[in-house]
Amino acid sequence: MSITTRMRDLNKLATLRCTRTYLHSTRYKSQDVKDVPYESSIHKSKSDKTLDRAKFPTEADVVVIGGGSVGCSAAYHLAKQNGGSVVLVEKHKITSGTTWHTAGILWSFRGSESETLLQLQTRDLISKILPEENGDSAGWQRTGTILTAKTKEEYKDFTLQTSFAKGLGVEIQEITPAEAKEIHPLLNVDDMYGAVYSPGDGTIDPATYCMAYVKAAQHRGAKVFENCSVNGILKADDHLGLERVVGVETSKGTIKTNIVVNCAGAWSPYIGKMAGVRIPQLTFQHAYIVTQGIEGILNTPMIKDHGTVYIKPQGDALQFGGYEMNPHLVKDLPVDFAFGLYDLDWDIFAQHFDATVNRIPAVGNVGIRSTVCGPESFTPDGKPNMGESPEVRGFFVGSGYNSGGMMMGGGAGRQLAHWVTHGRPEIDLFNCDIRRYQTSYTNYNKWLTETCHERFAKRFSLVYPRDHNLGGRNQRKTKLHQTDSDLGALFGIRYGFERPAYYIKDGQNKPNCNLKVLDYDFYGSYDNKKHDPYPYYDAVTNDCTFEFPDSHKTVGKECLTCRTSAILLDSSYMAKIFLTGPDADQLAQIAFSRNLVKSEDGQFMYTLMLNDRAGIEGDVIATRVKNASGENEYYVTFSSSGALHCKMYLQNIAQRKGLNCIVEDRTEERSILSVQGPKSRDILKPIVQESNILKKLKYSQWSNIEIAGRNVMLGRLSFVGELGYEVHCHSDDVKCIHDAIMEQAGKHNACVAGYRAMESLSSETGFHHWSHSIHAADTPGEADLLRFCEDSKDYIGSKSLAELRKKPLPKKLVCFTIDTDVPITGHEAIWFNDKVVGFLRHADFAYALDTNLGYGYVNVPGITEKEITEGNFAIERMAVKHPAKAYTTSPFDPRFERIRGKYSSNVQEQLAKKLNAL
Repeated sequence: MSITTRMRDLNKLATLRCTRTYLHSTRYKSQDVKDVPYESSIHKSKSDKTLDRAKFPTEADVVVIGGGSVGCSAAYHLAKQNGGSVVLVEKHKITSGTTWHTAGILWSFRGSESETLLQLQTRDLISKILPEENGDSAGWQRTGTILTAKTKEEYKDFTLQTSFAKGLGVEIQEITPAEAKEIHPLLNVDDMYGAVYSPGDGTIDPATYCMAYVKAAQHRGAKVFENCSVNGILKADDHLGLERVVGVETSKGTIKTNIVVNCAGAWSPYIGKMAGVRIPQLTFQHAYIVTQGIEGILNTPMIKDHGTVYIKPQGDALQFGGYEMNPHLVKDLPVDFAFGLYDLDWDIFAQHFDATVNRIPAVGNVGIRSTVCGPESFTPDGKPNMGESPEVRGFFVGSGYNSGGMMMGGGAGRQLAHWVTHGRPEIDLFNCDIRRYQTSYTNYNKWLTETCHERFAKRFSLVYPRDHNLGGRNQRKTKLHQTDSDLGALFGIRYGFERPAYYIKDGQNKPNCNLKVLDYDFYGSYDNKKHDPYPYYDAVTNDCTFEFPDSHKTVGKECLTCRTSAILLDSSYMAKIFLTGPDADQLAQIAFSRNLVKSEDGQFMYTLMLNDRAGIEGDVIATRVKNASGENEYYVTFSSSGALHCKMYLQNIAQRKGLNCIVEDRTEERSILSVQGPKSRDILKPIVQESNILKKLKYSQWSNIEIAGRNVMLGRLSFVGELGYEVHCHSDDVKCIHDAIMEQAGKHNACVAGYRAMESLSSETGFHHWSHSIHAADTPGEADLLRFCEDSKDYIGSKSLAELRKKPLPKKLVCFTIDTDVPITGHEAIWFNDKVVGFLRHADFAYALDTNLGYGYVNVPGITEKEITEGNFAIERMAVKHPAKAYTTSPFDPRFERIRGKYSSNVQEQLAKKLNAL
């Protein structure tokens, strides 16, 4: 009897035992989903006695939509943080959406700082805070987790994550297969290479957990209404012509409000559509099985088997599931779907059964108690959708937790509440912020379908530092995309833009023009034919390693060519924001930490944007320009991924202050070419209308001139630490200018370069990378940026900054060099005097220094420069500590001589030798 046949027989028995009713499964292209409701006795006994007692309100300060883990947490925290009158509405019963059928797992860490902190906050809430406030259990049981790896590569992936987790204070340890067997006697360790043990993990009972939030929220005055569906979101335009929430229409009546928090889970896109807000997430079927009782399973830890399954003890039984390459997409989730499930597709689930039996053989000897297959929402990058919508003010989102809503729900609700009441979260959540997505794609539905599938399918896959997504590509291209392709560019993606990572030569030392990104093939799933051959995929796969990749030398040549001659970078994907209108001066005065209003004509300024507590919301290059009427406008360039973040930051200030200033994103309209290196002036001289302007321009100055007969803004700027220039022009002119520059570049042994070289060069020079080395949870003092914050004018955050200047710094940004034969790529733990004091925010290889170089905050209050430079530091990568040398600034050209065009002949000779050796 085959394993699939056996499972089908077991499922028939399980169906007779189960009280739940299952829905018919739907294939990827099917839309036949019908709702069969199910109500649990828990919800009847608890919710009916405690909810809906209050009179339905006609107005509220905040309306939370959705009674799942995130919505209940948000309502509780809003009430706790004095968010005013708080109303939670749930269309059916608390937890009736996707929360009720959750696996109920809480791991202590993930691959990002933000998600890890959200999960740690959830653990604190469920294990300590809620039980203390309510006087009873919140449904928490500590079990621990063993993460098992079958291969060396899998073990490297786990230990790369655990080294990062240690930097965040997570208790974790590497163990041998034999030690794993001692902790979990039923574990099969014969095929295990290694394991990691996280003792602080545990399980959650969803109903108990959510009702604990409801009880605590109601105690603080929040009102909770079940069986209350949302029928519409009311909006009105403000003085800037921007839409804002003014009310919510429900089945029980209309509530006047200016704040809505959409925590409707898989139904969040429906609520978003009512407000005219796109919420990028899709719903897939996700399944798990609960076995019959297994002797010896009580009090054993959870298992996360790399690349296959998660296994959780559930009383005397086990619950297990995983993620597939061919999950069923739920195209039209019924609006009134509640306590419903689907039939489990055994053809898909068989792989998880096999993997579980392999890891815990006792599973093969027992029957199935129940099967669960329910809807779960997934996002394009595997991170939640949180924060205020860029399209409608006052419309907040907390959804798309990628089957981790229970894990992150407590922390997510807390941060959403803080976002509403203070205008920002407590921690940096940019990688979860809904503003990280651009709002228009060539084909939005195609992008969404492909990216969400890829995130689901690769959820348990190896995560390599230099991997590239295959789904959702070719949505945004610069005007030079075909030119770059002809030059051999291997493209990565940033904020929807295809941008060159580096340039590849073929066997004849000519550009490899066969690296096109093809349409997504879903990895061969759903009867799609897998691309074969696929040169782009092959090139990307060659870079998928935890060692130095094949591209290491290629990027090195681009970097050292920049240091010895020059490179040409297409930076057109950078965000370009304009402040226009009668009150543009006033907005610039209070939004930026330097005085752009009184700056000299033709001057670029590096300046910060701070929040009220002096956290760094962004670092920009800005300048004052004149429009056709002679009025002041402000031209701001910023990180491409932060375009919407920057725009909304400025718009929100204008709204709050009642300023008549329009904030426009003109990224597509304008392009930027950057010529960097000691030969940059020689390259530009023959094609610049007034060649003497190249010497006249001081650093951070610009002039309106002609290049190749096109009007441009030529500025002397560098993000890589060299004598260099940026050409800002209309996008229709960029191809002509690029060709003219390339014609001259060839005469000086210069080359084109991609963003990998730019990132390495800028890190080597000591420039910041938002939102990595600096973000909203860091202050200018901690990041050594006080010199860019004037103390003679008032701006957002200036008062808090003045107070912070008087106090010792709680943490300090430090530069590290790490001499090792393995790459340091960021997120490695920082050790200082045998204690973990932080982690690297970002790292790269510094080719001019011939060493790894990284930046991270040392969490030692009041640490001195002497303690930094003479301290005993080490960087932990994959559970191995590597000695590190610490600096307060990058050791490469610390006086920035090269930017001023001052080059040492000895240094240049050494750099040329390094280039020739590659």
